[in-house]
Formats: sequence, structure tokens, C-alpha cells
Amino acid sequence: VCSSDLFASSTGNQYSYEDAKWNNGAFTKAVIEGLGGKAAMGGTPRITVNMLDLYISERVKELTGGKQTPTTTKPANVPDFPVALKK
Repeated sequence: VCSSDLFASSTGNQYSYEDAKWNNGAFTKAVIEGLGGKAAMGGTPRITVNMLDLYISERVKELTGGKQTPTTTKPANVPDFPVALKK
């Protein structure tokens, strides 16, 4: 991920939820799943920053019942690029 990209687990006025069954927080669980291949879309093995962002956002909302909303900041002039390959 570009050094100017920022992924945050929640907004500033929310809690970041953890659960013992996840062995970490909802955000970390979603990142691990996404980089592990679940963020790949459209039959491509590539996982891009935008794909990962979308997967994390939706998955964390699902895991927390909408109580946690991850946020991402990306400069407009940085194009989408691959960060991982699905195995």
C-alpha cells in the first residue's frame, strides 16, 4: 500500500470491536481475509487497493452489525494498484 494511503479500523467516534472467536479485531480479521483472497473480484487473482478497501468496509460492517465503520484515505492522484494475488 502506498505510504500516503491510510486504512483506519473505525471513525473517530466509534469503538473498534474485538471478539475472542476472531482472535483479533473485526478490522484485522477483514484485512487478513481480504489479502487471503476474499477481496479478489471479477475472476481476477489480483487484489487491488480499491478491492481491499471495499471488502474491508463491507466485512467489518457485517461482523459488527454496522457498529464499526472502517475508513480509508487515498490521494486522488494515486491510481488503483495490486497489493496481493489470490492463491
